[in-house]
Amino acid sequence: MVLRVDGHGWSLGSVEAGHCSAATKAAVKCALEASSEFDSTQIIVSMLGDFVVLEGFVRSRGDDELAVDVAAAIVGPTHVHNRLLCRGFPKRPN
Repeated sequence: MVLRVDGHGWSLGSVEAGHCSAATKAAVKCALEASSEFDSTQIIVSMLGDFVVLEGFVRSRGDDELAVDVAAAIVGPTHVHNRLLCRGFPKRPN
């Protein structure tokens, strides 16, 4: 997870911090790949203006929300569009 803070201790998203879309896209892709909570191999990350767009497939219901949470940690929750489709069932509780 990448956390940026301004001079007053407030959290900044990548867009607010002035990062280019290529760097933001790469950061989100790396964060998704680093997550061990779900399989992100079929998730495509793209940029649409200041928004991160997540497209593709996840294996279980709830994995799409986890992927959105990962992306939101980088760009902020209002800058993520979820277009992920689920191919499976809800995860079983451990």
